[in-house]
Amino acid sequence: MVAAAPTRTEPPSSPGGRPPLGPPLRERGTVRHDEVRARRWELHGIAKVLRGVEVGETEVDGSLVVGGPLVAGELLVRGSVEGRGPITVAGRLRVRGSLDVRSTGTAGTAWVHGSLRADGELAVEGTFDLRGRLRAPAVRCGTLRLRGTSDVGGTLAATSVTLELEGDSSLGTVRCHDLRLRGPRPNVVRRVLGQEAVVTVDRVEAETAHVEAARVGFLRAREVVLGPDAHVGEVEGRVVRAHPTSHVGPESWSRPPAGLSR
Repeated sequence: MVAAAPTRTEPPSSPGGRPPLGPPLRERGTVRHDEVRARRWELHGIAKVLRGVEVGETEVDGSLVVGGPLVAGELLVRGSVEGRGPITVAGRLRVRGSLDVRSTGTAGTAWVHGSLRADGELAVEGTFDLRGRLRAPAVRCGTLRLRGTSDVGGTLAATSVTLELEGDSSLGTVRCHDLRLRGPRPNVVRRVLGQEAVVTVDRVEAETAHVEAARVGFLRAREVVLGPDAHVGEVEGRVVRAHPTSHVGPESWSRPPAGLSR
Protein backbone atom coordinates (compact mmCIF):
# COMPACT_ATOMS: atom_id res chain seq x y z
CA MET A 1 0.00 0.00 0.00
CA VAL A 2 1.14 3.54 -0.64
CA ALA A 3 1.14 6.15 2.10
CA ALA A 4 0.02 9.62 1.11
CA ALA A 5 2.79 12.19 0.93
CA PRO A 6 2.79 15.98 0.63
CA THR A 7 2.21 17.06 -2.96
CA ARG A 8 5.11 18.84 -4.61
CA THR A 9 4.74 21.44 -7.31
CA GLU A 10 8.31 21.45 -8.64
CA PRO A 11 9.81 18.71 -10.82
CA PRO A 12 12.43 16.46 -9.20
CA SER A 13 15.98 17.79 -9.32
CA SER A 14 17.83 16.87 -12.48
CA PRO A 15 20.75 14.47 -12.08
CA GLY A 16 24.25 15.62 -12.85
CA GLY A 17 23.72 19.25 -11.81
CA ARG A 18 21.85 20.36 -14.91
CA PRO A 19 21.32 24.13 -15.33
CA PRO A 20 18.09 25.79 -14.11
CA LEU A 21 14.98 25.53 -16.22
CA GLY A 22 14.54 28.08 -18.97
CA PRO A 23 11.99 30.93 -19.17
CA PRO A 24 8.24 30.29 -19.69
CA LEU A 25 7.28 29.05 -23.15
CA ARG A 26 3.91 29.71 -24.81
CA GLU A 27 3.21 28.18 -28.21
CA ARG A 28 0.34 27.86 -30.70
CA GLY A 29 -0.07 25.85 -33.87
CA THR A 30 2.26 23.00 -34.83
CA VAL A 31 5.73 22.92 -33.30
CA ARG A 32 8.68 20.54 -33.07
CA HIS A 33 11.52 20.48 -30.53
CA ASP A 34 14.58 18.40 -29.83
CA GLU A 35 13.87 18.91 -26.11
CA VAL A 36 11.97 21.30 -23.84
CA ARG A 37 13.24 22.69 -20.53
CA ALA A 38 11.14 25.53 -19.11
CA ARG A 39 9.66 26.79 -15.87
CA ARG A 40 6.25 26.74 -17.58
CA TRP A 41 5.13 25.42 -20.96
CA GLU A 42 1.74 26.35 -22.39
CA LEU A 43 0.84 24.56 -25.62
CA HIS A 44 -2.24 25.25 -27.75
CA GLY A 45 -1.92 23.02 -30.79
CA ILE A 46 0.25 20.07 -31.78
CA ALA A 47 3.80 19.41 -30.61
CA LYS A 48 6.39 16.67 -31.02
CA VAL A 49 9.49 16.52 -28.83
CA LEU A 50 12.21 14.14 -30.02
CA ARG A 51 13.95 13.71 -26.67
CA GLY A 52 12.84 14.71 -23.19
CA VAL A 53 10.68 17.34 -21.48
CA GLU A 54 11.52 18.87 -18.09
CA VAL A 55 9.17 21.61 -16.93
CA GLY A 56 7.66 23.15 -13.84
CA GLU A 57 4.05 23.52 -15.00
CA THR A 58 2.73 22.18 -18.30
CA GLU A 59 -0.64 22.95 -19.88
CA VAL A 60 -1.48 21.05 -23.06
CA ASP A 61 -4.54 22.05 -25.07
CA GLY A 62 -4.22 19.83 -28.12
CA SER A 63 -1.79 16.98 -28.82
CA LEU A 64 1.71 16.26 -27.51
CA VAL A 65 4.10 13.40 -28.30
CA VAL A 66 7.31 13.08 -26.27
CA GLY A 67 10.05 10.70 -27.42
CA GLY A 68 11.89 10.55 -24.08
CA PRO A 69 11.13 11.12 -20.39
CA LEU A 70 8.55 13.72 -19.39
CA VAL A 71 9.23 15.28 -15.97
CA ALA A 72 6.87 17.97 -14.64
CA GLY A 73 5.80 19.61 -11.44
CA GLU A 74 2.22 19.76 -12.74
CA LEU A 75 0.64 18.44 -15.94
CA LEU A 76 -2.76 19.63 -17.18
CA VAL A 77 -4.09 18.07 -20.39
CA ARG A 78 -7.10 18.87 -22.57
CA GLY A 79 -6.58 16.59 -25.54
CA SER A 80 -3.95 13.86 -25.75
CA VAL A 81 -0.43 13.18 -24.52
CA GLU A 82 1.74 10.26 -25.59
CA GLY A 83 4.94 9.64 -23.67
CA ARG A 84 7.33 7.09 -25.15
CA GLY A 85 9.47 7.25 -22.03
CA PRO A 86 8.50 7.41 -18.35
CA ILE A 87 6.19 10.21 -17.20
CA THR A 88 6.85 11.69 -13.76
CA VAL A 89 4.58 14.39 -12.31
CA ALA A 90 5.62 15.57 -8.86
CA GLY A 91 2.29 17.22 -8.09
CA ARG A 92 -1.07 17.26 -9.85
CA LEU A 93 -1.87 15.30 -13.01
CA ARG A 94 -5.18 16.31 -14.59
CA VAL A 95 -6.36 14.89 -17.91
CA ARG A 96 -9.51 15.48 -19.90
CA GLY A 97 -8.88 13.31 -22.93
CA SER A 98 -6.24 10.60 -23.18
CA LEU A 99 -2.84 9.81 -21.69
CA ASP A 100 -0.74 7.06 -23.27
CA VAL A 101 2.38 6.09 -21.31
CA ARG A 102 4.70 3.67 -23.10
CA SER A 103 6.66 3.15 -19.88
CA THR A 104 5.97 3.81 -16.19
CA GLY A 105 3.86 6.67 -14.85
CA THR A 106 4.12 8.48 -11.50
CA ALA A 107 2.10 11.35 -10.04
CA GLY A 108 1.37 13.05 -6.73
CA THR A 109 -2.39 13.05 -7.40
CA ALA A 110 -4.27 12.13 -10.58
CA TRP A 111 -7.66 13.04 -12.05
CA VAL A 112 -8.52 11.57 -15.44
CA HIS A 113 -11.72 11.97 -17.44
CA GLY A 114 -11.15 9.87 -20.53
CA SER A 115 -8.59 7.10 -20.91
CA LEU A 116 -5.25 6.25 -19.34
CA ARG A 117 -3.07 3.50 -20.78
CA ALA A 118 0.36 2.51 -19.51
CA ASP A 119 2.84 -0.19 -20.50
CA GLY A 120 4.52 -0.02 -17.07
CA GLU A 121 3.35 0.38 -13.49
CA LEU A 122 1.23 3.40 -12.53
CA ALA A 123 2.02 4.90 -9.10
CA VAL A 124 0.01 7.76 -7.53
CA GLU A 125 1.02 8.95 -4.07
CA GLY A 126 -2.40 10.31 -3.11
CA THR A 127 -5.84 10.11 -4.69
CA PHE A 128 -6.32 8.59 -8.14
CA ASP A 129 -9.74 9.53 -9.56
CA LEU A 130 -10.64 8.19 -13.01
CA ARG A 131 -13.83 8.37 -15.07
CA GLY A 132 -13.35 6.34 -18.22
CA ARG A 133 -10.94 3.55 -19.19
CA LEU A 134 -7.86 2.36 -17.31
CA ARG A 135 -5.35 -0.10 -18.74
CA ALA A 136 -2.05 -0.91 -17.01
CA PRO A 137 -0.07 -3.96 -15.89
CA ALA A 138 -0.06 -2.78 -12.24
CA VAL A 139 -1.31 0.17 -10.15
CA ARG A 140 -0.22 1.55 -6.75
CA CYS A 141 -1.98 4.49 -5.11
CA GLY A 142 -3.40 5.89 -1.89
CA THR A 143 -7.10 6.03 -2.77
CA LEU A 144 -8.55 4.78 -6.05
CA ARG A 145 -11.98 5.83 -7.33
CA LEU A 146 -12.80 4.49 -10.77
CA ARG A 147 -15.99 4.60 -12.80
CA GLY A 148 -15.82 3.04 -16.22
CA THR A 149 -13.76 0.02 -17.32
CA SER A 150 -10.49 -1.43 -16.10
CA ASP A 151 -7.86 -3.85 -17.39
CA VAL A 152 -5.12 -4.40 -14.78
CA GLY A 153 -3.47 -7.76 -15.27
CA GLY A 154 -1.16 -7.64 -12.24
CA THR A 155 -1.62 -6.13 -8.78
CA LEU A 156 -3.77 -3.16 -7.85
CA ALA A 157 -2.59 -1.99 -4.41
CA ALA A 158 -4.16 0.89 -2.46
CA THR A 159 -5.59 1.86 0.90
CA SER A 160 -9.15 2.32 -0.36
CA VAL A 161 -10.58 1.09 -3.67
CA THR A 162 -13.98 1.96 -5.14
CA LEU A 163 -14.72 0.44 -8.54
CA GLU A 164 -17.97 1.15 -10.38
CA LEU A 165 -17.41 -0.82 -13.55
CA GLU A 166 -19.75 -0.21 -16.46
CA GLY A 167 -18.37 -2.60 -19.08
CA ASP A 168 -16.13 -5.63 -19.59
CA SER A 169 -13.29 -5.42 -17.06
CA SER A 170 -10.64 -7.73 -15.65
CA LEU A 171 -8.21 -7.43 -12.74
CA GLY A 172 -5.52 -9.70 -11.37
CA THR A 173 -4.98 -9.18 -7.62
CA VAL A 174 -6.59 -6.37 -5.61
CA ARG A 175 -4.89 -5.58 -2.27
CA CYS A 176 -6.40 -2.87 -0.10
CA HIS A 177 -7.95 -2.08 3.27
CA ASP A 178 -11.48 -1.31 2.02
CA LEU A 179 -12.94 -2.50 -1.28
CA ARG A 180 -16.25 -1.63 -2.92
CA LEU A 181 -16.58 -3.43 -6.24
CA ARG A 182 -19.68 -3.14 -8.36
CA GLY A 183 -20.02 -4.45 -11.87
CA PRO A 184 -22.79 -3.72 -14.39
CA ARG A 185 -26.15 -5.15 -13.39
CA PRO A 186 -27.54 -7.87 -15.67
CA ASN A 187 -29.57 -6.61 -18.61
CA VAL A 188 -32.08 -8.99 -20.19
CA VAL A 189 -31.80 -7.51 -23.69
CA ARG A 190 -27.98 -7.59 -23.70
CA ARG A 191 -28.03 -11.13 -22.28
CA VAL A 192 -30.30 -12.37 -25.09
CA LEU A 193 -28.01 -10.74 -27.66
CA GLY A 194 -24.90 -12.24 -26.05
CA GLN A 195 -23.53 -8.78 -25.24
CA GLU A 196 -23.65 -8.86 -21.45
CA ALA A 197 -20.74 -7.06 -19.78
CA VAL A 198 -18.62 -9.14 -17.40
CA VAL A 199 -16.27 -8.14 -14.56
CA THR A 200 -13.70 -10.70 -13.37
CA VAL A 201 -11.13 -10.47 -10.56
CA ASP A 202 -8.63 -13.25 -9.88
CA ARG A 203 -7.95 -12.49 -6.21
CA VAL A 204 -8.95 -9.98 -3.50
CA GLU A 205 -7.08 -9.40 -0.22
CA ALA A 206 -8.71 -6.77 2.01
CA GLU A 207 -10.00 -5.97 5.48
CA THR A 208 -13.54 -5.26 4.31
CA ALA A 209 -14.97 -6.13 0.91
CA HIS A 210 -18.32 -5.39 -0.72
CA VAL A 211 -18.84 -7.13 -4.07
CA GLU A 212 -21.79 -7.12 -6.43
CA ALA A 213 -22.34 -8.05 -10.08
CA ALA A 214 -18.79 -9.36 -10.43
CA ARG A 215 -16.94 -12.69 -10.51
CA VAL A 216 -14.07 -13.12 -8.02
CA GLY A 217 -11.92 -16.25 -7.94
CA PHE A 218 -10.65 -15.95 -4.33
CA LEU A 219 -11.64 -13.41 -1.69
CA ARG A 220 -9.92 -12.99 1.69
CA ALA A 221 -11.28 -10.33 4.06
CA ARG A 222 -12.24 -9.93 7.70
CA GLU A 223 -15.77 -8.87 6.70
CA VAL A 224 -17.45 -9.68 3.40
CA VAL A 225 -20.70 -8.40 1.93
CA LEU A 226 -21.97 -10.16 -1.18
CA GLY A 227 -24.46 -8.05 -3.07
CA PRO A 228 -26.71 -8.93 -6.01
CA ASP A 229 -25.12 -11.23 -8.60
CA ALA A 230 -21.80 -11.55 -6.75
CA HIS A 231 -20.07 -14.81 -7.69
CA VAL A 232 -17.05 -15.84 -5.58
CA GLY A 233 -15.21 -19.10 -6.03
CA GLU A 234 -13.75 -19.20 -2.49
CA VAL A 235 -14.18 -16.94 0.53
CA GLU A 236 -11.80 -16.77 3.48
CA GLY A 237 -13.41 -14.58 6.14
CA ARG A 238 -16.81 -13.82 7.66
CA VAL A 239 -19.67 -13.23 5.25
CA VAL A 240 -21.83 -10.73 7.15
CA ARG A 241 -24.49 -10.41 4.45
CA ALA A 242 -25.25 -12.27 1.23
CA HIS A 243 -27.90 -11.39 -1.34
CA PRO A 244 -30.10 -14.30 -2.52
CA THR A 245 -28.69 -13.95 -6.05
CA SER A 246 -25.07 -14.20 -4.89
CA HIS A 247 -23.12 -17.45 -5.10
CA VAL A 248 -20.12 -18.86 -3.23
CA GLY A 249 -18.29 -21.94 -4.44
CA PRO A 250 -16.82 -23.37 -7.64
CA GLU A 251 -18.94 -23.11 -10.74
CA SER A 252 -18.39 -23.70 -14.42
CA TRP A 253 -18.87 -20.54 -16.43
CA SER A 254 -17.90 -19.13 -19.79
CA ARG A 255 -19.23 -16.30 -21.90
CA PRO A 256 -21.87 -17.64 -24.32
CA PRO A 257 -21.21 -17.25 -28.04
CA ALA A 258 -22.53 -14.08 -29.63
CA GLY A 259 -26.26 -14.27 -30.25
CA LEU A 260 -26.90 -17.03 -27.72
CA SER A 261 -28.00 -16.90 -24.11
CA ARG A 262 -28.20 -19.36 -21.28
